Amino acid sequence: MYVKTILDLKEKFELKGISHITGGGFIENIPRMLPQGLGVKIFKGTWPVLPIFTLLKDLGNLDEMDMYNTFNMGIGMTIAVDAEIANSVLEYLNKDKEQAYIIGEIVSDKAGLEIC
Repeated sequence: MYVKTILDLKEKFELKGISHITGGGFIENIPRMLPQGLGVKIFKGTWPVLPIFTLLKDLGNLDEMDMYNTFNMGIGMTIAVDAEIANSVLEYLNKDKEQAYIIGEIVSDKAGLEIC
């Protein structure tokens, strides 16, 4: 689904990492795009979460981390870029291609993934 968008993006910007959020959700997939020793902080509330996810969580009595790992909370693809170009990439994607959000940042003080 994202091939044309990613290929177009690669021509215009330097992409540091790409992660298609499929089975394994956030917790397994996002860290795979990072070099060893780096981690990522994902910030809740930086993208709209559809009501279906709240319904699934409540009806299934699911843990929040299970929701991110199993259902990805509506995020299908993540792209890592230098902070200096993040807003330009965001603007380009939102212009008429995708709904994109800055949902987190790469950190060097903690490997893995943290949702905060």
